[in-house]
Amino acid sequence: MPKDDQNLAPLDVPLAGVRGPKGAKKTPFDGDPRSLWRVSQFASPFSLSDAPTRKKVGFKGKKDDGEDALADRAEMLADLQELMWAHVVSASEEDQREVAKAIAARVPRRSPQEKVRREELFSPEVETALSNLARGPRVLLILQGMDAAGKGGVVKQVVTAMDPMGVSVAGFGAPTVEEKREHYLERVIRKLPRPGHVGVFDRSHYEDVLVPTITGTESPEELERRTEALKLFELELVRQGFVIIKVMLHVSPEEQLDRLVSRLDREEKHWKYDPSDADSRAQFSLYQSIYAYLLEATDADHAPWHVIGADRKWYSRLAVQELLIAAFADLKLRWPAADYDVEKERKRLLES
Repeated sequence: MPKDDQNLAPLDVPLAGVRGPKGAKKTPFDGDPRSLWRVSQFASPFSLSDAPTRKKVGFKGKKDDGEDALADRAEMLADLQELMWAHVVSASEEDQREVAKAIAARVPRRSPQEKVRREELFSPEVETALSNLARGPRVLLILQGMDAAGKGGVVKQVVTAMDPMGVSVAGFGAPTVEEKREHYLERVIRKLPRPGHVGVFDRSHYEDVLVPTITGTESPEELERRTEALKLFELELVRQGFVIIKVMLHVSPEEQLDRLVSRLDREEKHWKYDPSDADSRAQFSLYQSIYAYLLEATDADHAPWHVIGADRKWYSRLAVQELLIAAFADLKLRWPAADYDVEKERKRLLES
């Protein structure tokens, strides 16, 4: 791929034959979705109080307009996922090499210093698992947020627009007894998507820093090591072909309370409530401060953090959908050329 092709492309040019939304040809947002919600736009040290929870950043329409846009853009999202799968399955070796090189170029090559730190922060099992990953483009969407921030709704309303055969959704709760015996990244690696697939983490490897910080079960030194390990881990994933999108669904304490209470008010929602939700809510401010530190410390151009206001569910879903579309667009894939005579096969079919 020529060097110029590594620049970010407009989102609304024809994408290798992808149909795109019906009617309107423009992204529903004013401004580039790659930067609208980036943590890096805020002053340091970052505070989640600086990021809006209800403001419709970059969007001028109403709820009905947003829901219409979500439905329209779903067709483009589905096509782009299919395009990525087609590339992995059928693209020429030359095309696959060029795309792989373009993705890997987003991060620096591994340095001797990084190698030393990985030996200190990773286990041999983690290094082996990383080296055994198949290379090839894939998308990893990481969703974080307080309880009732809308992570499940994003999966239901956005992710399900894509072919379920090419999507995997994983969550990370408390580690099992067996998982506690291994390096904390091993269970994460086991749930990574394969080339051509989209992986969604409903909570993620960031829980291995967030939760121990809240509970005090790990020393400050170990938590610093884990934060550095997460950065090195994501660097290596990008080298393997991952396109990483990290989203913090930012809900206000007032909206969160309404959503949690509604789970108690409706019998069919009781299963979604856990008594620990009240315990976490009591530490809302502490969670916010730890999240803010983590987001700023691990934000990078190759693995950016986006803080999306989640008080309006329809808005946060539309925003995440647009981030996914942007990620696919940046891959600059094209439909693989047929390795057979199309007209000859058409004739054979018609004569059969």
